[in-house]
Amino acid sequence: MPLIFKLTDHAPLFYEREMVVNDFKKLAGQVGLLLLGKHRHVASILSAKHKGVSASTDVMIDRAQRQMTVNSDEERWKRDGWLFQMMTWISIRLEQPGIQIISYPPHDNPAQHGIDGLAIILTADNKMEALIIAEDKYTENPRPTLKKLVWPEFKLFEKGEFDSQLVSRTTMLLSHLSEDEIDEMVENDIYKTSKRIYRAGITPLPNSVTPTHRKKLFKGYDRCISGSDHLRRQALTFSQPDIRKWMDDFAFEIYDFLETQRP
Repeated sequence: MPLIFKLTDHAPLFYEREMVVNDFKKLAGQVGLLLLGKHRHVASILSAKHKGVSASTDVMIDRAQRQMTVNSDEERWKRDGWLFQMMTWISIRLEQPGIQIISYPPHDNPAQHGIDGLAIILTADNKMEALIIAEDKYTENPRPTLKKLVWPEFKLFEKGEFDSQLVSRTTMLLSHLSEDEIDEMVENDIYKTSKRIYRAGITPLPNSVTPTHRKKLFKGYDRCISGSDHLRRQALTFSQPDIRKWMDDFAFEIYDFLETQRP
């Protein structure tokens, strides 16, 4: 698998999965396919259903390669955040093997507005077990970013401010079900905050390695997502000594993979 996870239960505050890259080249290949719009193919790989990938055009590949090349800090920040979202999209499908999960495709472009990540966990009889709402931030300033950007966004989700967006996106994901099944899920599940799992994807500083450090980083999580069920408050962390250098190297690897996809 391209990713493995270290699990830490920070009860009663939150539950953490630390994402560790297990196969750099394989991860770059899967992210490269996502850049080409092949999320269904990547999903089949991750669920061990190996299907042949559809062809890409030179124009598609050229564009994706251009997006891996940056000429300013602002372009780098946008590219890095976008690739991090691709990584977390892959992660969410690997974190809980054996479950039925449907996830909204990754953003098409860097710095695209909207929900960073959305996934539905279904039971064997196609009932909604949980709705995962993710915010991903690739940053050298994790604590201020959580306080100023992520917590306020999660609060708005809990208040129902984005329920119309959730209905629109989840009903699209559930298009394989009947109209009656979808309507029942909207009425009985989507509006229930108890069904919602929030996941903050963040890049802790290299010295924030102990459980005590991590608890300080996520201080206040329980004030924006209240309740005793701390499993509704989740975190996906990814640590590197230099996050920009790591992502530069990753982008180069993706660039090279894209070249192999030419017709």
